[in-house]
Amino acid sequence: MSSQFAYQPVSRHSLDSPVIESKGEHLAECGCCAGNKRMRRIHWIAHTGSLVVIASLLVLLVQIYDGTLMAARWWDMYNWYSPVNAALATRPYINVRFNGSLWYESPFKGPPTPAVNEAWHSIMQYGMISVAASDYEKANHSVRTAVQFPPEAGGGYMASAVGTHQLHCLHFLWQDHHRDYFPEVLRKVEKVPELYERHFEHCVDYIRQSIMCNFDTGLITYDWVLQHQNPTPNSNAMHKCVDWNALQEWLRNRAVEIPPGFVWKQPEGQESLPWNP
Repeated sequence: MSSQFAYQPVSRHSLDSPVIESKGEHLAECGCCAGNKRMRRIHWIAHTGSLVVIASLLVLLVQIYDGTLMAARWWDMYNWYSPVNAALATRPYINVRFNGSLWYESPFKGPPTPAVNEAWHSIMQYGMISVAASDYEKANHSVRTAVQFPPEAGGGYMASAVGTHQLHCLHFLWQDHHRDYFPEVLRKVEKVPELYERHFEHCVDYIRQSIMCNFDTGLITYDWVLQHQNPTPNSNAMHKCVDWNALQEWLRNRAVEIPPGFVWKQPEGQESLPWNP
């Protein structure tokens, strides 16, 4: 124990005798007290500053957590469950101006070339992904009849994002418009005309349902254009769009490639749907 704070026995003589201090001793003791007070003041200021910093950080963390939690809740409110939600639920939408000009040379416009075909492939390349059994259940589907990937492909259950299927349908319509460039399309039209027609109408109606479900409330304005006698639509409208790169990164990390030569076969004991969905 420090001698400064050690308890010392006090004699009766010291209690009975007055304490006489010299002026120098008194001044030294006062200086020491003043120094101690100054050190205590600095000590408490430092502690108070630390507490303020810690409290500010805690408030900031709570705000970030609450903001993230609130964003996830809003996303869940307006979107059906999907494991893909994890890629977008807490990311802000991006402001994008569509290029709706008839003369815009989009990389997705025909006639088909290797570059155009690659552009279409690039936005659909992660179509087949692996999800957990719990994802099937939360998406309101049963794993009793679900297709599971073979062990050599990592297992998991087969799925694809609805948005990827929407793009597939749009691509199908584009290919039909340019069917003379695609021998495989011509073969299907000739060999299975009824199935091809059903696929075509399915895609038209699937896109129709998707547009109605996610109706874009943005405005297409109309302008007077030089040498035009009628109002001309301006489709270069602003939109709130999902973070496409974040979405693709999530899909890429869960994409599954079937091993070459693999042939699908329903496992023994696996149930089947009694109807064609």
